[in-house]
Amino acid sequence: MENLYVDIWQASLSADAKSRNTMMQCLNPLEIDKAASFKLPLMRDRYILVRALSREILARYLQKTASELQFIYGEYGKPALADQQMHFNLSHTGDQLLMAVANFPHIGVDIEQVRPRTNLQGMAKRCFSSQEYQAWEVLPAAKQSDVFYTLWTKKEAYVKAIGRGIAMGLERCEVDWNTNGQLLHIPTEQGDARNWKVTELPVVAGHCAALVTPNCAFALRLIQWERVDVA
Repeated sequence: MENLYVDIWQASLSADAKSRNTMMQCLNPLEIDKAASFKLPLMRDRYILVRALSREILARYLQKTASELQFIYGEYGKPALADQQMHFNLSHTGDQLLMAVANFPHIGVDIEQVRPRTNLQGMAKRCFSSQEYQAWEVLPAAKQSDVFYTLWTKKEAYVKAIGRGIAMGLERCEVDWNTNGQLLHIPTEQGDARNWKVTELPVVAGHCAALVTPNCAFALRLIQWERVDVA
């Protein structure tokens, strides 16, 4: 049996204009048009870097050029390689990118910057189960932000692993605080929560991140991205 693994790539979404222009050369026409549609330069530049970095990282595994990779999209927009040779998922927040690459399917990853929100309580009430919200609400105010993002990233990573989005209802996914943050309940139509594994990921300070995979044994590697020129 093939040894299973998940590689977690961490990268910065900061680059000078020359580097961005070089990286943009590996994008396809649709991606270039999408980049041009952003009105804010910061959003445009981050889109270019996310797409280019994704291509360059996957190209390393497949021994192909970044520009020749072809992608398909699931019913709810989850991207995948057209030939399904490798499986991946990515997330970005601010200037941080996190990308999971695996040799088995159904993986999801999420990273969030821990930052104050004026509507944090409203978001928790909408996105947490009633049990989660009751436990969260009585926490000291100084702890609420960290706990909110810890739970959020796990829920988000799960819905991405199954190819859905937050529209499925994050409140329908419940995390057990007493078992290293594993999933306690998921929607009935998705089967048994014990079939899934949650892994908290160490990332840069001020951020939370989580990986969700099928409940199996795999090797986990954390890799800091270093760019080499890929055509």
